[in-house]
Amino acid sequence: IKINWNNESPHIIDLSQNNLQSIKLHGQSTYKLLLSNNTKLSLIPTTFYAELPSLKYLDLDSIQLSSFEHLIYLHNLSNIHTLILNNNQLNKQHRTLNWNIFYPWRKYLTHVSLQNMSIEKLDSTNHLNDYYHLLTVDLSSNNDLKCNCELHHFIDWLKIPPSTSAVFNEPRNKGLKLDCLVSFFSLQCNDNQSKSTKLFIGIVIIGIVLLIITLMIATVIIYYIRRKQQSKSYHSVFGDTDLMALNETDTLQKIDDVD
Repeated sequence: IKINWNNESPHIIDLSQNNLQSIKLHGQSTYKLLLSNNTKLSLIPTTFYAELPSLKYLDLDSIQLSSFEHLIYLHNLSNIHTLILNNNQLNKQHRTLNWNIFYPWRKYLTHVSLQNMSIEKLDSTNHLNDYYHLLTVDLSSNNDLKCNCELHHFIDWLKIPPSTSAVFNEPRNKGLKLDCLVSFFSLQCNDNQSKSTKLFIGIVIIGIVLLIITLMIATVIIYYIRRKQQSKSYHSVFGDTDLMALNETDTLQKIDDVD
């Protein structure tokens, strides 16, 4: 489908369940785009083009999104504050969520829904400190995603009060949705990290001490070896002198015998 509104475009465009394989949209005033359940629609430049500078709400539920990396083709939509990617099955090699893919939207992003995407792991470099208006993240129905300290960046984000800036007219409450049998705040990731850090520092210190001791022992051994070599050299010279003196004595004795 290809639609070009020269000036004002519909505020809401709903193209859900249309069996679309490609779209090309251009409009100035659309703030909500619904494309859910177009299972043959993929986010690649040849099949997806949307020039909608006012867009704030984008629903891509159940399309053909196999990798988070394909979201780079949406980065031109810089004002998005709600992004729905539910029910997109990621390829096996792309099931790690690196939150940096959302970085171009950090100034306005408030809601991200990633339900049932086969996410298995959270990248350790995830940081949410720059997402000042982020309020909700939905990671539910990702059955292989573990409730462990990979979540610590999200836990830290939850502990920070939401921004009081009145950019959006909505409740200012944070929420992280995840199928987890334990409380996020009971994971005590900081304690585990502290113990690991202390253990690592202890091992490093012990290694340095052992290295210093080894170098000292090696220095002492080298010193005594050199002293021993110098002593042998000295005795060798002294023996030659004695031999010369002995030869002279023997020569004098022979002369006396001749006389």
